Amino acid sequence: MAWKQVLKTTGKDNRIYRNNPESCYTFSVNKIAGLYIHIPFCARKCTYCNFNTTDFVEGLAARYCQAVAAEIHYWGQRLAKEESSLLPIDTIYFGGGTPSIVEAEQLATILAACRRHFQVTADAEITIEINPATLSPQKLTAWLAAGINRASVGIQSFLDSELIALSRTHDSQQALQTIAALRAAGFQNISLDLIAGLPQQTKTNWQYNLHEALLLRPEHLSLYLLEVKEGTQLFSQIKRGQRPQPDDDLAAQLYEMMCAATAEAGYEQYEISNFALASRAPKKSLRSKHNLKYWSDTPFYGMGCGAHSYDGRMRWVNTLPTETYVEQVAAQGQAIHERRRLDDTERATEAIFMALRLTEGIDLAAFRDEYGMDILATYGAELERSADAELITIEAGRLRLTARGRLLSNEVFMIFV
Repeated sequence: MAWKQVLKTTGKDNRIYRNNPESCYTFSVNKIAGLYIHIPFCARKCTYCNFNTTDFVEGLAARYCQAVAAEIHYWGQRLAKEESSLLPIDTIYFGGGTPSIVEAEQLATILAACRRHFQVTADAEITIEINPATLSPQKLTAWLAAGINRASVGIQSFLDSELIALSRTHDSQQALQTIAALRAAGFQNISLDLIAGLPQQTKTNWQYNLHEALLLRPEHLSLYLLEVKEGTQLFSQIKRGQRPQPDDDLAAQLYEMMCAATAEAGYEQYEISNFALASRAPKKSLRSKHNLKYWSDTPFYGMGCGAHSYDGRMRWVNTLPTETYVEQVAAQGQAIHERRRLDDTERATEAIFMALRLTEGIDLAAFRDEYGMDILATYGAELERSADAELITIEAGRLRLTARGRLLSNEVFMIFV
């Protein structure tokens, strides 16, 4: 269909999509907020990591977890005053860093604070990120007792040579043992992380990683193409010539391999890098309920050093240094470092490129109703060029990335920045 014809016909059948429960989560979900809890401690920093982390020290970890519980108290009470009741939340996500490195009782204390100061729904998804080197049977039992019901395991690779190059603290055998232990303990919702496009990684190596992951049949897979971020050890190693620059053409082939292999194995690609196994239970999705909040413009509140928050209009971030965070919470209950109010255009454009990460894309009429912006009228010329390059498609009132567009998504997102 010619571009001008698309402009004329989009929107005619939008009611079909807006009222269809199987259509895109974006702009039609019941936008219950989520909590993100940052645990910054690591035994050792990975070469590719640019997250806010710090070395694990038991005493500091204990004081930090107490500070997080205090910050939860502060925000729970503040938001309850604004809403005249405890704010409902249906996801809690322990990220890091390495949340699994701290004592299970410390995480249980944090979860107890969440339940006291927020209205945690009965079916809340409660996730913990796990490094296989930090697991013990006692922790598994305590996590389940505390209500943690989803495990996100940072495997990254099933090849020891690649794990060593990444400076991971576990080996491939520990990775397999971790999944087995999670299953034996009773975890029924497991996600695995793998990284493609590592320096010197071959297609054979990536095929092996995919094969091993799919044999385990996790409910969810996060398969990321490596991004070399300035400030990381890997960036410095490449700059000094100690490691080769990743091959972009090879990375594209690896991405195509992951999409094909997961589809053949019965996984749906619902986001650029995320794949969910078709659920055995009717109407129960195995997509990451928490991460969908980021992509569907839903409020989330971040607790801990460097954690980000968004309430639908305002974005803010906590102070980064761990010790400073603890001191600031002790003094004033919260630790905001910087905040920014989004104007209507900023809010709309952020919502566009976040929602386009989802395979279902954007219902254009629903978007116009919520944000007051006609995407095609506002960005028509730029979108036409992306359509000519086969990066996007518009059909039946819905804007989506193509398979090629998902691989080159940053080129599309630059339209809205």
